[in-house]
Amino acid sequence: MVLFSAKKLGDIASVVGGEISNSSHRDLVVESIAQNPQSSTTSDLVFLYEEKYIKKIAEVKAKAFILPAFLKDKLSPLSIPVIWVKRPRLVLKMLLESFECKQYKAKVGIHEKAVVDPDAKVGKNCAIGAGVFVGSGSLVGDGSVINPNSYIGSNVSIGKNCLIHANCTVLDNVKIGNNVILHSGVVVGSDGYSYVTEEESNLEKAKKGNFEFNLGRQIQHKIPSVGGVIIEEDVEIGANSCVDSGTIGPTIIGAGTKVDNLVQIAHNCKIGKDCLIVGQVGFAGSVTLGDRVIAGGQSGFADNMIVGSDVILLAKSGVHGNIQANSVYMGMPAVPYKEFVQQEMNKKRIPRKQEKLEKKIDELEAKLKQLEEKLQVKA
Repeated sequence: MVLFSAKKLGDIASVVGGEISNSSHRDLVVESIAQNPQSSTTSDLVFLYEEKYIKKIAEVKAKAFILPAFLKDKLSPLSIPVIWVKRPRLVLKMLLESFECKQYKAKVGIHEKAVVDPDAKVGKNCAIGAGVFVGSGSLVGDGSVINPNSYIGSNVSIGKNCLIHANCTVLDNVKIGNNVILHSGVVVGSDGYSYVTEEESNLEKAKKGNFEFNLGRQIQHKIPSVGGVIIEEDVEIGANSCVDSGTIGPTIIGAGTKVDNLVQIAHNCKIGKDCLIVGQVGFAGSVTLGDRVIAGGQSGFADNMIVGSDVILLAKSGVHGNIQANSVYMGMPAVPYKEFVQQEMNKKRIPRKQEKLEKKIDELEAKLKQLEEKLQVKA
């Protein structure tokens, strides 16, 4: 459960814009939010938004419920107080923000153990923590917070009200919009994984169908990454994720996109607006995503792929071809969802079909043997 200072149901309803089932319950006090319905106690406020729990609502122990308003006329009258809301999960966000424990952040001002280059500019009401370095020509926008031991390179632009957690690295020529959050361990603007050999490499040959490989050394010459990175406003990037610099033009992450932990975004990628990139997703170079794309955990994208807007890629999808907008894909390689399900159903039928086939073969062999015996008798 999540503890917070005791609150009356009436106050909670006011915060979240909900409607209490009975006005006489407005002064009822709750002190905690249940982590999940199964583990709730008679002192908890419980959110129910999954159908499996709503069907078993009588089994849930709670002092009060928060329920979706569309159920008001579908459920039998409840003895437990209810706050009816439009979207319980959104209300959970509002409630946790209202009662959250404040995380550490550096105090407003530049810590005495921070290093800010004389050519850098720090806006009003910024907090620059101990051990932070801000390089030449960089700009930190008003109200932004940079927590201890983060590195900000040269010619970096950080917008207003950004939060950069401890131990982040933002390298040269990165542009960050307003209200961006970088979690600990994020690296933005590192060199792209881009090399070239003096002669045609084995990989280049293989792509052309030529498997007469060179068996000697092939020295890989590093291609510089000078394009930088642009992170638009309202982006959040999870812990230990990496965004590589573009080769000539910038790598771009569109406004409102949320990136989970341990994600790799390679050089020259263009990620659209309001995308959801789940943990351990990997993008090779020059991948382009449209807007509102959802990439499930451990999905992988080959280089130069183009994915349209409003595409959902389920976990472990392997994208090796372009994907049209407004579609759902899954599998390795990724195929349309319905096609994947049909393939899986066909696979499950194979043992039964094989068993029938073997039985049929046995029957045919027996008949063939009988026929051979008859022919021998006639001979």
